[in-house]
Amino acid sequence: MTEHSGPAIDRSIYVMPMFMNVVVSDFTAVEAIYAAAGFVTLATIPGPGGVPALVHLRRERNQDILMTQGAAVRGSVSASFTAGNVDLGEVAERLRSSGAEVTGPVDTPWFTTDVTFTDGDGNTVTLTAPRVADQTAARDWASDQIMGDFEVPEAATAVGNER
Repeated sequence: MTEHSGPAIDRSIYVMPMFMNVVVSDFTAVEAIYAAAGFVTLATIPGPGGVPALVHLRRERNQDILMTQGAAVRGSVSASFTAGNVDLGEVAERLRSSGAEVTGPVDTPWFTTDVTFTDGDGNTVTLTAPRVADQTAARDWASDQIMGDFEVPEAATAVGNER
């Protein structure tokens, strides 16, 4: 799993502020699905007899998935990641071609476009991107409709991998 068509992968070792743990029944099959979403295999940690014990996938900085092989429980893992600067329609097609169950791209009422995929073991990931053309409407909607202790930004900011 070495092909990647999105932003450059940060291959540095850092303390991961958040990561997704998934149990999969077949590393190779699941790696192919995640590769279609833009993830690369960052590291494989061998277990007894040289069989992989853990596979570490990464898409963008702080978008890490740790996979172990075993008896997966369908629907037990779900996560969302920012899509970054990619064409979600193309990502959805690559995912469909890889055998993933795919929903989207779909526009949400909260001014994002999402693609959701489910791997063969029932783990679900959503890639989400703000609809840049709708940011003024999103700001107005948030100011009028959402209650809470937050600030609405004055102007749309670049979407991607802020650090």
